[in-house]
Amino acid sequence: MPALFKRKQKDHDAEATPDTSDDASAQESIAPQRRTRDKDAPTPKRQAPKKKRPPVNPPLTAKEKRERAKTLAPTKDERREAADERRKERLLIAEGHDRGDPLYDKYHMPRDKGKERLLVRDIVDSRHNVGQYFFFVAIIIMFASGGTMPVQVQSAALIAWVAIIVLFAFDCVILSRKVLRLTKERYPKHTQRKAGLCWYAISRSIMFRRLRTPRPRPGITTKTPIEDLGKVFKN
Repeated sequence: MPALFKRKQKDHDAEATPDTSDDASAQESIAPQRRTRDKDAPTPKRQAPKKKRPPVNPPLTAKEKRERAKTLAPTKDERREAADERRKERLLIAEGHDRGDPLYDKYHMPRDKGKERLLVRDIVDSRHNVGQYFFFVAIIIMFASGGTMPVQVQSAALIAWVAIIVLFAFDCVILSRKVLRLTKERYPKHTQRKAGLCWYAISRSIMFRRLRTPRPRPGITTKTPIEDLGKVFKN
């Protein structure tokens, strides 16, 4: 009797445990269907490629790269000619920065380019400016107003200092008005700022004539007529 009861218990346990082998095989059969299809795989409207196309620009080997570099590299004569051209260009630019000739206008610095700036430079170079003597007189006054000097000399130096400042301000006003008047007469439709032209003239007037950049044109002196200022002429 105990053996029979044990057998029934085993049969009952076997019926209670589910058969997972069939479920696993079913899932394995369904799994491949859920996988994503390869984009390069052939379809009914697209056949499989027989041969892969070569790249448009195939990579070069080290030997091919060396040969190509040799063919593209300039020769010794070409390098020498290019160096000579660059040297000439640098000399022209340096000369253009130094000279105020309008023929070198394209080589001038941006602040010096334009026919309006040429006219302003000629106006400044064609007159005696108080500003070009301002620093020289200021140095003398500074030494004269030292503590070792007599009181009379210090008082005179103070008066001279005030006088030179007033003269400089008055000369700047006259120069600015002349620049604006001639610029408006010659170029009524110019786009230059008035303040910029005035400051350009004043900053040039406080420099010594030999130190001005661009240099004054050889034909521009204090005796040059106003009609010739800003015009292109042969030196």
